Amino acid sequence: MTEDTVTRTVTVPLPPAEAWARFTDGFADWWPREHCFCGEAALDTVLLTPEAGAAWGERTGDGRVIPWGAVLAADAPHRLSLGWQMDARPSPWVPEPDPARASVIDIAFDADGQGTRVTLTHHGFSRQGPDAAAAMRAVMIGLDRWREWLDLFAARIDAGH
Repeated sequence: MTEDTVTRTVTVPLPPAEAWARFTDGFADWWPREHCFCGEAALDTVLLTPEAGAAWGERTGDGRVIPWGAVLAADAPHRLSLGWQMDARPSPWVPEPDPARASVIDIAFDADGQGTRVTLTHHGFSRQGPDAAAAMRAVMIGLDRWREWLDLFAARIDAGH
């Protein structure tokens, strides 16, 4: 792992196509609602449509979409690439409108025995500028958010949801 990259892996007891569907179509079932911009009270759902060019993010109760970035590539059920357009400098974070300043999240779904190894690599923090990159590293590496979030994904599968 470089200071500009974090990689986390979880193995789930599903074939790749099912793990992909649970990760993407079931995104709202496992993503923690407290990790959204609009606040839990205003949140309707989180969105992840696995089609290149689609926005992913959250939708408020009044229908407003707050994008977290764009789907850069989708090769179901093997690979998914997402732009992470977040500015981590203010607290709370705000969406970064410039896609050129997005870091990138690459997710691979690989058969592993009777299950699927899901490998998530978040890289390119330096694209966000020095201050934002330092703040992003502090959260994504220092607080290990992707370990937390992938564990939530696996727990939902283990719970049969």
